Amino acid sequence: MDEQIRRQRRKELETKIDEQAGEAHPESREPAVRWLTSEELDELRRDMKEASAWARAELKRRKADS
Repeated sequence: MDEQIRRQRRKELETKIDEQAGEAHPESREPAVRWLTSEELDELRRDMKEASAWARAELKRRKADS
């Protein structure tokens, strides 16, 4: 794909994302996008850490079974 076309498509996508960020959710009328609270970020990080540990252990187990 031509570099100029790729840049144009990316710019269009970024514009669309920026427009959607200001929209409200159709059912709740709350903003469609919002910043996570510090508690939500901590919970997300904890969840991701647990998921990562599980995935590493699962891969290790599967390698041992092979």
